[in-house]
Amino acid sequence: MRKAILFGIVSALALTSAAIAQTPVQKLQQAGRMSFQLFDSQYYIRIGDQCTLPAAGGGLGNQNPICVVLSDLDGDGDKLDFQITINQMVNSIQSNATVTFYGEAVNDNTVRWQGSRTFSPPECAFIGGSVNQWYQLNDVYGDFTMQITELESCQSDPFNCSSCGVDLRLATAAIDPPDENVNYLGFNGILRLGGDSCDTGGPLRACARTYSINAVAYSTSLPSRGDVNGDCTIDDADLLVVLFNFGNSGDGDVNADGIVDDADLLIVLFNFGASC
Repeated sequence: MRKAILFGIVSALALTSAAIAQTPVQKLQQAGRMSFQLFDSQYYIRIGDQCTLPAAGGGLGNQNPICVVLSDLDGDGDKLDFQITINQMVNSIQSNATVTFYGEAVNDNTVRWQGSRTFSPPECAFIGGSVNQWYQLNDVYGDFTMQITELESCQSDPFNCSSCGVDLRLATAAIDPPDENVNYLGFNGILRLGGDSCDTGGPLRACARTYSINAVAYSTSLPSRGDVNGDCTIDDADLLVVLFNFGNSGDGDVNADGIVDDADLLIVLFNFGASC
């Protein structure tokens, strides 16, 4: 009898270990959100028919932190896609048009995001700061990769997006010297020099890009550890959600394998009482 009980305990622990062995990318998907900030990064503006003539460059400056919701927008099964506005991308560009970035797991702890949008007719936007001109946006694009690090302990969200704490940190790699073809956001269109709208002023083709971007984001592993109701603590309430949905899909599917089962129950029990 004692051997049977011992065998059951060992088996349960083995199942628990397997059940909780989620990668950082999987934990990010379970969280379904991240806080994000683009810090000062290099940029250039080029003009001319082929956008080959240098016009300006320097440091972009720190952009405002944003709260990003992650979901599966392209139907590939990975909840790593998000939408942001052009103004959120670069604060000096006054446009609320959205751009979708699709995420792809490069490996267990790295995600690459790519996105683009072509505007027809062009999107009219005012660019403040040193440019201070109206701009007809023809297209917007971006491509950047971030690596996820699991923090040793929970901390408050530096960007104030998460009411719970954060224990996942994402960052772009430092590129030295800066490379304009690595980790970039870009804009192509027509500057309306001296105009007071996108319909006046001298048209000048202009392309801008910020590159080797310095971006940092934060998220939490709590949902992947059993916080299914989002109250920042793994407790009886989460356990009840799993039990009431046992054998179904949806709420309580802690490991996101499509069904609420023993594996999800073990994850909650293993992490019972944890918070962040």
